[in-house]
Amino acid sequence: MRCTVEWICADAGAEHPLFDIDPAERDQLRALSSDKGLAVAAAARDGVLTHPQLVALGLGSSAIGRRIERKLLFPRHRGIYAVGRFDLTPRGRLRAALLHCGRSAVLSHRSAAAQHDLLAPRGRITITVTQNRRRTSRASGIDLHFTRLWLPSDVVWVGGLPCTSVARTLADLAGGPEERAFSKAWNSADGELLLDVGALEEQVVRGRAGAGRVRSRLREYEAVPPTESELEEVFYALADDHELPRPICQFPLAVGNRAGRIDFVFPAGVAVELDSRRWHAVQAAQDADREKDMALREAGFDPHRYGWKQVVTQGPRVARLISAAIAARSVRH
Repeated sequence: MRCTVEWICADAGAEHPLFDIDPAERDQLRALSSDKGLAVAAAARDGVLTHPQLVALGLGSSAIGRRIERKLLFPRHRGIYAVGRFDLTPRGRLRAALLHCGRSAVLSHRSAAAQHDLLAPRGRITITVTQNRRRTSRASGIDLHFTRLWLPSDVVWVGGLPCTSVARTLADLAGGPEERAFSKAWNSADGELLLDVGALEEQVVRGRAGAGRVRSRLREYEAVPPTESELEEVFYALADDHELPRPICQFPLAVGNRAGRIDFVFPAGVAVELDSRRWHAVQAAQDADREKDMALREAGFDPHRYGWKQVVTQGPRVARLISAAIAARSVRH
């Protein structure tokens, strides 16, 4: 769900989904006993409540202090409490960190990539806030970044928490020191069909750090894939240049009631499939590739699969692997 960013840009006045309790919900919670209302409110908020939220539920400073003494509330950051137990779930830690950093806070960089399932989560939490914040204290376990402003396209809700959009996340990672993290996140976004070329170009136009790296990836991403005839021509040239046996192109394959063709077949049953897609990106295509490889093995072939980019940029390596496979199969046969 995409969020509005009035509460981020203005940082005042507008109701914030993380910080504010809806008046109707507040009235329902206050109708319960104090501790029951506290438990219900916390359960809907990953076990985390702020001091103003506790006050909205009818707890004064002395009542809050007593619950801290009774170990019903555990301070996590200044004015932010875990309810019922000190330990928080991963989502609870993210929520507490966002609350600590203020109303303009948004999960970004690696933390946003983890929210989008582009990278694995890690221990530290990365958050970006607007520079017009008067005071944002740093806390242990939080890496803090600053931005001049948020645009509506920069921020989305993922799992009930604000984080940077996929395009903004990739641009942030591109501007950082971890090139492998950027490359892995880009490939994951491509594989999940999350790349939005227009949104990425918008990030480039804004001249942010890492724009050159994003622009380079966009050029590669938008490159026109080769036709089958172009693939055949390049691969035949590769075989000739490295003195491989001349392969048979478009070899017919039939296994059970399934029929198809193999891109190239070398002696001793070494089968080579070439992928002309920009990446092995679409899940359905990956599944079809694996199914075809199993069918090739069932038919007695030794399948090898290479991408267009590998054939063009790593031709000698591809040729060595094919040559070794032919030699190994020839000995066995």
